[in-house]
Amino acid sequence: MQHAEVARQSGSSSHNEQHFMIGNLDESEFVKILHQHLSPTAPIQLEENLCGREPQVRKIKQALYAPGRSIFIHGDRGVGKTSLAQTVAYKHQSANRDPVFLVCTPQTTFGTIMRGVINALEQPQRIRHSGVATTHQGTLGVPGVASYQVIRQPQQIDIAAAAADPVDDLNHVVALLSQISANTKEDTVVVIDEFDRIASDEERSHFADFIKQIGDQKITVRFVFCGVGESLDKLLGAHGSCYRYLESVELPRLSWDARWEIVDRAAAALKVTVGDRPRFRIAAISDGFPHYVHLVCEKLFWEMFEDTEPCIAAGSGHYTSAVAASVLGIEQHLKQTYDSAIMQNADGFEEVLWAVADHSDLFRRPDSIYESYLNIMRAANRTALDRHIFAARLRTLKSARCNQIVATNGAGWLHFRESIVRGYVRLRAEEQGVELALEYQAAKVKQGSWPQRGAKRGRFGTTQRDWQQMQNPDEEDSGS
Repeated sequence: MQHAEVARQSGSSSHNEQHFMIGNLDESEFVKILHQHLSPTAPIQLEENLCGREPQVRKIKQALYAPGRSIFIHGDRGVGKTSLAQTVAYKHQSANRDPVFLVCTPQTTFGTIMRGVINALEQPQRIRHSGVATTHQGTLGVPGVASYQVIRQPQQIDIAAAAADPVDDLNHVVALLSQISANTKEDTVVVIDEFDRIASDEERSHFADFIKQIGDQKITVRFVFCGVGESLDKLLGAHGSCYRYLESVELPRLSWDARWEIVDRAAAALKVTVGDRPRFRIAAISDGFPHYVHLVCEKLFWEMFEDTEPCIAAGSGHYTSAVAASVLGIEQHLKQTYDSAIMQNADGFEEVLWAVADHSDLFRRPDSIYESYLNIMRAANRTALDRHIFAARLRTLKSARCNQIVATNGAGWLHFRESIVRGYVRLRAEEQGVELALEYQAAKVKQGSWPQRGAKRGRFGTTQRDWQQMQNPDEEDSGS
């Protein structure tokens, strides 16, 4: 603690000085612990850090053991599909090599992805322990394909350096994979991420045929696809019999308990505490998207570590600074989406956007949003817009002029076009001292869980009749 005393006496600490503001941790120890538990940028790869995903992990594990079964993980963008896929891939993959990870783009074709898969599987395998390197040679027995050589030595696969010629013929691909499976005799997992970005319907249909074929041939290479929910419908629609070869795993937003678990595990590892209020606000702002929880927590613990006074509990100043730092460190496309929506020739767009993000319901009626807007303006001591002007602002947020940040369904319910944007809107409001998503009570923790207070219901809430109308938008609403 002598270092802490020196810091207090000097009143500041240079970047070159070591200080111990969280326990007795120096910077290298602090960083190691921090990033063992928080990963706002890179995907999670360790199962113990994958909070709240136990049912999905269990379902995927069972599917990976089923002969010929492929997995499709789908959900909102940014909800953690890549982390789930990479975690289960590393868990199932044999020790002699890493899983294969490929990412789709709008220009991706079936042939280019399959070329990437074949190249990766034919590359030298990597052993994770020391030993004498061994070489195994053979031929694939497929016309026009060269012999291969598998050299077991410690090195990483470089897919980018492999041949780029696509492999378009389905039977050719299946023959290659069958031969590779027969020769390697090990569990191999291939993750194909961002499948929804493939622009061509025809190319996606090739993957549906491929999934059926590898299922029929019982190829031991396991394929895990990731994409937004819509892409799963497109894939399955291309081939009716494809359903029985796929394990569909929907990934919802994190539960409140899972959000708190991320905060609590990181705090416990650092031997500090995060009080009820910042803990609740981090969970509320995140809207169930793990990226926001990890990001704000990372910034919060850095604020505590860099404090000139020793810290064992997060203060309001730490939290406020962490929110501001999180806004600066967020993904650029979220900033651009938000800024383009609020930077209009008239006032009031930002507060209207905040109102859309003020409730846990993904789909909301305009009158419910207006009630949120009035509450926000009263709490901030600001003058509210007239109802008609408010409605005009709301319509503008749905237009191309605002990048269609808000969308509407057939029944007139409004929602964010990309659900992950809602968390960023909450973060920007929090930065300006406006707390959104207050419909859950920040109660004390009991038996490791905060009991949720039900979302406000009634005239402005989501009633059973409202849900029925959402499901059947063509039915006439006699109450309107």
